[in-house]
Amino acid sequence: MGKHLTPLQVCERLIGPVPMLGSVCGLGEKAAYLWARGSKGRDAGDIPGSPNLRALLAHSAAHNLGLTADHLIWGAAEEEVAAILAARDGQRLEAAE
Repeated sequence: MGKHLTPLQVCERLIGPVPMLGSVCGLGEKAAYLWARGSKGRDAGDIPGSPNLRALLAHSAAHNLGLTADHLIWGAAEEEVAAILAARDGQRLEAAE
C-alpha cells in the first residue's frame, strides 16, 4: 500500500508547484506555502476556503488536469495520482501522433 497524499500534495502533482497554486487562486505566490502547516481549524496540507477550492477545480477543469472535489477534501493515494498523470501523458502522446 502506498502513501496517502494530502489535498495540497495532490494539487502540487496535478496542477503545479506551490507558487503556481497561490496564483491560480488569485493570491500571492507565497500564500499557498502556509497551507502546508496546520492551524486551529485546519490540518496540515488542507486547502482553506471555498473560493480557493473552486479556483483550483476550475483551473483543473479548464486544462483537463484530473483534479476532483474529493481530492480537495480527502487527498488521494499516491497510486491514484500516478494513474491520472499516466493517463494524461497517454492522451498527450495520442494527440501528438
